[in-house]
Amino acid sequence: MRVMNFGEVANRLFGGSPERGQSFLYATEQRLVQSMARAAPRWIAPAHLSLIGAGGAALAAAALVGCRSWPELVWLVPPAMFINWFGLTTDLPLARLRGGELLGAGMSHHVSELFSHILLIIAYGFSPFLTLRAAAAVLVCYLLFSSYGYIRAATRHVQQMAYIGLGVTEFRILLAFWPFAAIALGVPASQHDPLPAIDVAVIGLALVAVLGLFGKLFKDGRRIAAASA
Repeated sequence: MRVMNFGEVANRLFGGSPERGQSFLYATEQRLVQSMARAAPRWIAPAHLSLIGAGGAALAAAALVGCRSWPELVWLVPPAMFINWFGLTTDLPLARLRGGELLGAGMSHHVSELFSHILLIIAYGFSPFLTLRAAAAVLVCYLLFSSYGYIRAATRHVQQMAYIGLGVTEFRILLAFWPFAAIALGVPASQHDPLPAIDVAVIGLALVAVLGLFGKLFKDGRRIAAASA
C-alpha cells in the first residue's frame, strides 16, 4: 500500500474532495454560496471571509455568556451566527473561483471553523441555555466526529460533510436558535436542579452518537481490510 506524503495529505484535508457526504441543505446552500462568491468585491480575500466567520462566532459566544446578566443579548445570537455562516461558507468557494492558493485558504477555513464551533459549545456551557455537563458531552462528540472526518479525508479521499443528513450548516442553525428552544423548554429555570432533564437528554443522545460513530469506524475498518486483502 502506497504511503502518502505530507503534500497529498494536506491537499485532501484542505484542498477539497470530489466525494462528499451531503446534508439536507447542501445543494440549495451551494447555489447561494456560488452566487455570493461571484458577487464578492475583488479586495475581499478568502482569508478575510474566514476571519469574518470566526468573528461572528466570537460575537455569538460573547452574547451567549452575557445572557446570564443581560437576557436581551439573546437576540444577537442569530445574526452573529449568520455572519459566521456567511464567512465560513463563502471563503473556499471564493478561493476556487479565483484559482488562488487553495491549501492556504483551506487551512484558514478549517482552523476558523474549529475555533468557532469549540468556542460556541464552551460558551453554551456558561450560558443559561445549556449546563456545563451537557456542553462537555456535546464538545466530546464534536471533537470525535471532527477527528474521524479528518482521518477519513486523509485516508479515503472522502470529506465527510454530514451524518444522517445533518451537516455543518444544520449544526449552525441549531446553535443559532437553541436559546429560544431552551427558553420554551424551561432549561434556564431547571439549571439548578440536581439532574436537569436537559443533561439526561443531551448525554443520552451523545452516547448514542458515540456508539454510532464506533459502529461506523468498525464498518469502515472492515471495508478497508477487505480492500487490502
